[in-house]
Amino acid sequence: MSVVGGEPSLSASAIVAPAVSGSHVLRIDGYSLTKGLGNGKYIASEAFAVGGHRWRLLYYPDSLDSNDSDWISVMLHCDQADDLDEVKAKFTMSLLDQHGNPVPSYSKTSPLCSFSGSQSLQCLATGYHLIKRSELEGSVYLKGDRFSVRCDVTVAKEIFTKAIPVTRQFFIFTVRYDCPAS
Repeated sequence: MSVVGGEPSLSASAIVAPAVSGSHVLRIDGYSLTKGLGNGKYIASEAFAVGGHRWRLLYYPDSLDSNDSDWISVMLHCDQADDLDEVKAKFTMSLLDQHGNPVPSYSKTSPLCSFSGSQSLQCLATGYHLIKRSELEGSVYLKGDRFSVRCDVTVAKEIFTKAIPVTRQFFIFTVRYDCPAS
């Protein structure tokens, strides 16, 4: 630490991890007609934009494979990712109630996932199984052969550092540890 005019100089910087968020609602009208599509087969939503990327929800009425064919699954897919442009995002997939509110017991949040090229579905563990078909069919969430799902997406932007001024406000949010004199 340098000393200027008898007082030590102090500088500060911040690590900034910006993010952009957005949501998309997918309504399944005619649910009963989507059943029986087959394991691993999906119907894609219209494209939507979040964080400068184009996304789609993939609705699997008969899930991804025969081991879990009694589940309805919904996946997030990045249309614009390529092998050179990795996109990092987290998402929450939620079944909506009749008022358009997420149902907590049918909402799942992913960890930060990497979407790139043909691997854009690599984040399969979360936001994958939404609800068992028998549970949906016996619930109030399926009304008039219709239900809705919302996906909240948060896209991480490039992390950067920047110099910040050292002001009185800086010290309110910063804990300073002084070493005791020996």
